[in-house]
Amino acid sequence: MTKDEVRLLISQMQIVFPVVRLVEASLSCQFTLLPDGTLQEEPYRCYTAWKKQRRCDNCISAKALTQKGRMAKFEFVDHNIYYVIAIYLEIDGAPYVLEMVSQVTDDTLLGAYGKEQFVHDVAAYNRRLYVDPLTGAYNRHYFEEQLQGLSNLSALSFLDLDGFKTVNDTWGHQTGDAALKAAAGAIFGCIRNTDALIRYGGDEFLLIFWNMPRDAFAPKLEQIRSAVERVQLEAHPQIRLTVSIGALYRSGTPLDLIADADRLLYQAKRSKNHVCVKLEP
Repeated sequence: MTKDEVRLLISQMQIVFPVVRLVEASLSCQFTLLPDGTLQEEPYRCYTAWKKQRRCDNCISAKALTQKGRMAKFEFVDHNIYYVIAIYLEIDGAPYVLEMVSQVTDDTLLGAYGKEQFVHDVAAYNRRLYVDPLTGAYNRHYFEEQLQGLSNLSALSFLDLDGFKTVNDTWGHQTGDAALKAAAGAIFGCIRNTDALIRYGGDEFLLIFWNMPRDAFAPKLEQIRSAVERVQLEAHPQIRLTVSIGALYRSGTPLDLIADADRLLYQAKRSKNHVCVKLEP
């Protein structure tokens, strides 16, 4: 679509929806299409409208962008319920998502179910769908549905716990679960709320960064490696966790970077408790 066509579409949608906005889902940015055709980036992230400090667990714009289609969801702010429709579109070849928001004010829509129960159940559903219950990291489904097609990625890393099978075989799966949870907690303590930690499978994690300064990337990975190394399990103080990290600094989509980062992880695993990072222009 041209900018004129998008401006016409927005004006038509504003007749029906109180809030209509353009979102660039990769960076969670909101844009305003000015009368002169300029796309002006707003000085806040799109999720601040929902009083959140990080990307939504169920990011409707990311899903619409990844699937290049139309998606819908409910969102909650305080005691208010909003219905959000997101439509993928391209403006002069650049991908955006048009979000249209309306407030659910008719309590009869919820019937005898009750507003509070409705809010609780939908929020719980989103968390079950996208969050690993053991570690609190996002799950593989979240990556595949919402992240793998996004652009403007700064950096990506694979993290794999060293000798995790030995922990499971020696002390049992309950101890293994405690080790995974503790390791994830150490990683969370090192990253920003805009970064995405995904439990990719077993004891392997994928960590995605947006807007990561080039000179801060390798030190950040070393900080994570060191934090995991300092983890202590209260019930098994003899266990020492370490992590190997393969990381790539390069712009692109997660799918563009993931194979190269996996090869770097393989190199790091040779030494164990090691970071193998490749910085590209």
